[in-house]
Amino acid sequence: MTAKATTSRMLTPLVSVAAFGDVAVFALFVFAGRAEHGIIQEAAFWRTALPFAAVWFALSPWLGAFRTSTLTSARASAWRIPLIWLLCGVIAVVLRVWLTDRTFQLTFALVAIGVQAVMLVGWRVAFSLVSRRIFGTT
Repeated sequence: MTAKATTSRMLTPLVSVAAFGDVAVFALFVFAGRAEHGIIQEAAFWRTALPFAAVWFALSPWLGAFRTSTLTSARASAWRIPLIWLLCGVIAVVLRVWLTDRTFQLTFALVAIGVQAVMLVGWRVAFSLVSRRIFGTT
């Protein structure tokens, strides 16, 4: 079996787990916000998580968030994910304002982008360290 075939077979579960974890980050952010603010509307989940997840999954693969080097290197994750997220987060906030017909709130934008950045980077760095051990990638 060639090195390319082996890498390709390993990439599919890596991407799947990373994507699942990213979705969990967006969901956790919304659930934490709901708990903090006492919001019980189910629509709050969709109006907050959906724009962030949609923009992340539309743009981040093209920007390198799911490259093998990002998925298996803590160093690559630590610098790529925040840069990719900054762009995606800003676009997601604008999309959220447009879709929900709400006014732009700078405080929400800063908190949403900042908190989710910390969560995404933390998750992805931890994932890269574990994935190196499990899959033996370098």
